[in-house]
Amino acid sequence: MLMRNSFLDVDIENLWYHLVLRIAFFIGFGACSFGLSRTPEGAIGTGQRRIMTVFAILFSVIAAGSSASYFVTQTAHPLAFDFIVWGLSGAGLCCLFFLWIETVTAVSQSSIVKCLALSVVCGCGFYLVITMLPSPFNIAMLAICPLISLGILKTLPREPEDPPAADSAPARPALSADQTVESATNLEAIPLTESKKNARLSWAFGAIYVVYGIVFGLGSGSVTQIAGDATLFVGIAALAALGALAAFAFMRRFSGRIEQSNMLRMVFPFLVIALVPMSFMSDVVYTLCNLLLLGAYVFVLLTSIAFEFQTARNRKASYLFFIGTSQTALSGGLVIGYGLGFAASATGAINLSMLSGIALGLVVLLAAFVTFAPIEPLIHDPAPVEPAPANGASAAKTGESAAEAAERQAEHEKGHWRACCAALAERYALSPRETEVFYYLAKGRGIEHIQNKLYISSHTVKTHTYNIYRKMNVGSREELLDIIEEEKRAQRGE
Repeated sequence: MLMRNSFLDVDIENLWYHLVLRIAFFIGFGACSFGLSRTPEGAIGTGQRRIMTVFAILFSVIAAGSSASYFVTQTAHPLAFDFIVWGLSGAGLCCLFFLWIETVTAVSQSSIVKCLALSVVCGCGFYLVITMLPSPFNIAMLAICPLISLGILKTLPREPEDPPAADSAPARPALSADQTVESATNLEAIPLTESKKNARLSWAFGAIYVVYGIVFGLGSGSVTQIAGDATLFVGIAALAALGALAAFAFMRRFSGRIEQSNMLRMVFPFLVIALVPMSFMSDVVYTLCNLLLLGAYVFVLLTSIAFEFQTARNRKASYLFFIGTSQTALSGGLVIGYGLGFAASATGAINLSMLSGIALGLVVLLAAFVTFAPIEPLIHDPAPVEPAPANGASAAKTGESAAEAAERQAEHEKGHWRACCAALAERYALSPRETEVFYYLAKGRGIEHIQNKLYISSHTVKTHTYNIYRKMNVGSREELLDIIEEEKRAQRGE
């Protein structure tokens, strides 16, 4: 739905009409995401799930009815009617998206991005089938796809949460799919008020996704001016699938070893490569640049969802709150991006090359924003601190082996060290970026290691190091480490 040929494009001549319909779609998607992110219970209930299923089915009904009506009458619908229809369609696909997100919560952390990438690759195949089939077969396929998705969702095998032992009481009756999902999600259901408190999201989290949405909206909106043919449709499917596979490869290699802010920074070169030629080239190069933006969009979308699952679990917050918030912000940015394209198309004051230049300027601002904005409340997730055994409690008394006791103590020490560093960073008023550098300095890391980890220049590392030393009134790494040791002893009461 992000690109072209949604509802078969019904031979709409005007670019602005395409953009208005996509604005309506993402208004519906964003409004639904916002509503789900504010679910008081922190999980989808049985009644809410049924309503979402109805909305997902409604998309199929709307797609079939609207497309078939045009195919039969060859008459375009009124703009107000299409705007409402597309808004409802956005809400319907948002409901289907979150129903699947709920199911993905049951799989292991390492399998989440695999499920997401597989769904996009499968979707690309269906996209090609829909665009290549002649009417009315593609109309039928468009309406059937969400129903197939719902059918798979309903028939997925699910295990009861506590299977009885063979020699215990008689086995309980098998749970229905809805009952099983309800019990499974209730285990991780965290109320909205608690999720907001635990999540510790900064204002920069939503702002970053809004700007990303604007950039992608400007790029993908201009694709609607490119003449549709088999080559373009294959390119759209191929780049979307490539973005999904890149997200899978990235998370498989770097999950747990890289922060979300660094992932967002890694996308900047691809955005610049795509946007610079778009400002002064056309035809084939222009099309390829748009498709590269699509691949980057899919990559950011999937990796962000995977990071948010991880952070929600670590922070003891609802996945609905995290993912719903990011999807709301991203949809809002897409609405603004399409809106800028609509204003340019309707007034004729700005051409598409100028819009590409605006998008490039936003990427530059975004790079600076991600570098200096206080997004650490989302990015940094301190390791959970397990309480150390009480004084005098031996490994034998606690039932632990010597190795387990040593590992437990090491985790406790690690958590205590991070708490000391966090307290010092707050006491000496270190900026978010200085805090990042401070953690690595406290570990004894060198300048080259820090610049590679944070994707910044050695000069920037030296500047932050100088500022840290100045604020903490130290002249060397040894003095800095002494301050940390003193803080550790102070917190222990020694």
